[in-house]
Amino acid sequence: MFELAIQELAGVLDRNTWVSQLSGILPLSALIDFIEIPPKLHILQLTAASPLWTWLVTPAGSRLLLSDDNTLQRGCYLDDYGNSVSLLGIDGRYGDRYIIANPETIRLCIGLQKPHIIANTQETMHFDNLRIQNLDVIKVSRLEPYKRARSASWLRYTVLDVWQRYSMRYLVTSVLGWIILFAMITMSFALKTYIASTFLAIVPLTGGVVFGLYAQNPRRLLNALPSTQTSYNRLILVAEHANAINWTVFYGESTIVNALLNRPLEAQGPKISNARRHVLRALLRVLILGQWSLAIGSAATQGWSSYFISFWILFSIASQGYAIPVRRQAGDWMKSCANIRMERYQTQLSSRRALLNTVLALNPDTFSLVSNADNTLQEDRLRFYNGAMKWIDPILEPGLNRSKWEAASLQAMNEAHLQSINDKYPSPEWLRTYSEYWQPYILEGIEMAAKIRQEAKLPGRTVSPELKD
Repeated sequence: MFELAIQELAGVLDRNTWVSQLSGILPLSALIDFIEIPPKLHILQLTAASPLWTWLVTPAGSRLLLSDDNTLQRGCYLDDYGNSVSLLGIDGRYGDRYIIANPETIRLCIGLQKPHIIANTQETMHFDNLRIQNLDVIKVSRLEPYKRARSASWLRYTVLDVWQRYSMRYLVTSVLGWIILFAMITMSFALKTYIASTFLAIVPLTGGVVFGLYAQNPRRLLNALPSTQTSYNRLILVAEHANAINWTVFYGESTIVNALLNRPLEAQGPKISNARRHVLRALLRVLILGQWSLAIGSAATQGWSSYFISFWILFSIASQGYAIPVRRQAGDWMKSCANIRMERYQTQLSSRRALLNTVLALNPDTFSLVSNADNTLQEDRLRFYNGAMKWIDPILEPGLNRSKWEAASLQAMNEAHLQSINDKYPSPEWLRTYSEYWQPYILEGIEMAAKIRQEAKLPGRTVSPELKD
């Protein structure tokens, strides 16, 4: 039966020259044009989860995987400075400026969150010559880690427990891929397309070697265990540069926000020995060379092996692009390994001044805390906290104009804080005293901050009333 099928397939190639010619093009074009190794390597290092059967390697990918090993061992590939667009972070309490430690991981985690749109209905949005600023507010909070008691049976632990960190979507896709792979290897052997069967066998071996080199365990947030939990929130402003129009505010518990933005992700587990690393790198070279030799061989022979190889390349690309895309995997890592949750709120502001006033009003450290006579703490609303105003320096330089703007902002924020139903806000005195062009933008920022705080349910200065320092 198989001999008859083999003859029929060979006859199709002989009778239809275009089928034969197409088989000489497909494997190389698919392998070269549609496989991106950098994001795949990044997510593998982050989550230690990437189906081994997807590891098809292009020439550019081989140069990356076989490049300076120390660089690849240091952190997740696209988080390393220069491998993706860097982000500037500005601390809302001390004004420190620094390059975000994990920019691509942050982008992946934010990109997965569906934004809640907060409409800006202020009159200033209808002014002429607007300088629109886009603001994302990311509310970051802890998730209680899921603590499953380790099974007494080593078999149950191996078969079930170690898979708890993977999502059901990932597990189903991975199992389905293995089933299809084994079916294709069996079929290619039966049809005597040995080039394809060898290629299909080499792909998961390549994935296993890459996994052994770069991703034995998922990364975790540094110094962010539940025991390090603090009672105070922190705001950090993030953008590509100080003259950007797209801004992101991260708001949440100080330890978590700092671990996410200011500290590199920590690799878990023991490091592999130098001897093992050299052996694995040598084996990886052989396997990558084998992939390309077989792909070129299938194109040169113009047989059915090309179609088997091309199908597997396209299946792997589709699986990674649609079934388990990198953003979804980053979201799974955020929940199961980092134990954090993000909520995304999005709005627009009419100008840079409105942006500054919005962030100023949202910042939990804008006012310092002072002790009362009864030894309780309350905000000192007579002045801004000096350290908390330093975050504005790279955006708006200190000077006479800024000092007047700060005074106007302080008075307006206090009037808004103390206003009642019968109060006029802002006061006529404030309107007469501060008649500069930025006057309406101060009011826009204060009102938009109140709207954001209400819709996002931002907790204020402390994480929870029950927490004590």
